[in-house]
Parts: sequence; structure tokens; C-alpha cells
Amino acid sequence: MKKVLSIMLLACIAMLFAACHKDGVYNPSKKISKIYYVFSSGTKHLDEVWTWNKNNTLEKIDFYDDGLYKTYNFSYEKKRLVRMNDYGNNRSIEYKYDNKGLKEANYYRNGNLVETYTFTHKNGKISQITETYYGYKGGPDKYDLNALQFIIPDEMATAAFKTSKKIKKDSKGTYTCTYDLTWTKNNITKMVYNDYEDGETYSYETQYDKKNNPFYGAYLSFYFEENVQYQSKNNITRIEYTETEDGQTERSVINYEYTYDGQWPISIRYIDEDGYAGGREYEYTK
Repeated sequence: MKKVLSIMLLACIAMLFAACHKDGVYNPSKKISKIYYVFSSGTKHLDEVWTWNKNNTLEKIDFYDDGLYKTYNFSYEKKRLVRMNDYGNNRSIEYKYDNKGLKEANYYRNGNLVETYTFTHKNGKISQITETYYGYKGGPDKYDLNALQFIIPDEMATAAFKTSKKIKKDSKGTYTCTYDLTWTKNNITKMVYNDYEDGETYSYETQYDKKNNPFYGAYLSFYFEENVQYQSKNNITRIEYTETEDGQTERSVINYEYTYDGQWPISIRYIDEDGYAGGREYEYTK
């Protein structure tokens, strides 16, 4: 189990860098254009290409392996994100709002509702997420969309998605879990994933640098609701993952090392307890 968790954690890497925050005003001086995966050998390949509209909203993300294999398209109403689509695989996420901010995210596959995420806010920040999975025929697959990917820090979203996907494979019906978020000032420093089906608890505790996270106060926080904070202000430097079941606890750690251009990261390297090193490099629009 611990080996599986370590593999899961290795996948928790940031799709960072969309815009920046300045005095409460959306100011997209940093917009990602390309993301490269860097192997431990130092070789790299193109992972993603981001295309932006003239009004500074993200139009699409193209994903590459040997070639282009999927595209996420984004739709807005007055710069508020309302839909993310992967047309080629018949997947979509629809976002709903109330006067407190993001209320709900619904994930559809082939037109069928697969799962729903509902959001609770406290003091202008997201405090809890409730996920309900409806036992879609065929179970999860490699093309499933991650509804939390652009809402909370990507390292946490990816880790939770992989944990949830593993549990859903064993689920025979409707499955419900919650994510409780703890904030220290402007960073999410803990997320507790409560799995009510088998009684397990998964905890993600984080540490941060003092540099700018380009998601903070902008990008989807801006698109969702200007006065609600979803992303952390700084960049994650460490995640400690803890799984507790029947009184037994297993832990894994990943550390993140950044290269900066001023206050902004331009590359990331991640290292687990076995010393594995890989990472990402980023290019911005001119």
C-alpha cells in the first residue's frame, strides 16, 4: 500500500502559473504558455500548451504525449468560468454559483452525471468540499476530469483525485467523502480527506515558500468569485501524506524545489523519500 501511495504522490505536481495578484486587481503579467516534463536524466518533453483569449481568459489547454492526445476547452460568462470540456472524450465539468462564491461543480461523462462537488465557504475562503460519486457504469478511467484541479493547489487536487479514483474502483454504488481545509493566513496548510465508505482518513499537510504563486487571487479565483480565495498565496515546498486505517498510520513525504525569476517560479523539481527527482519547466507568454 505504501508503494502505491508513493507512486501517487510522485504524480502530485503543479500545473502552475496562470496570472498574478496586485492590490486586489486582476493583473495577468504571468501567463503560462508551455509546460515541459523533465525526467531525472535531464531530458524533457512537451506536456501542455496553453492558449489565451484577448480578454486574458484561458481558452484551452492541449496535452501532449507522443502527440496531441486531448484538449480542455474553457467557457465563461462575464469572465466567470462556467464549463470545462474535453470534447474528444465526451467529458465536461459545469460550475454553479451563489452569492458566496462557487456552489457546485458537476462532472458529466457522455452526458451522464458522474459526480457532484459542493463547496462550503468561511471567512472568504473555501473550508469544505463534499464529493458525491454516483457509481457510474464502467467506473473511473484515465480520461476522467479532475473537478478540483483548478480550484485548490494542484498538488493537493491531484493527490486527492488519485486517492478518490482508487476508492471508486472498489465502490459498488453511491460514494461520499469530504475534504476539510485548514488555512494558515493565505495558504492551505492541511487538507483532510474523509472516506466514509471504508472509514479511512487521508491527510495532506503542506509547507510553502515566500514567493508568488501565480494562481493566488487571480486565475480561477477571479473567474469564480472575486471576493473568495481558493488558491494558496505561496508555492508548496513540502507535502506530508498520512493514511490512517484501523489505528494504523502510514506516511510519505515529497519535497519541491523551485527555480525563480524574481518572485515567480519558472521550474520545479520534486524529490521523494527514495531520492527520486523529476520536475517541470515553464514558459510564459511574451
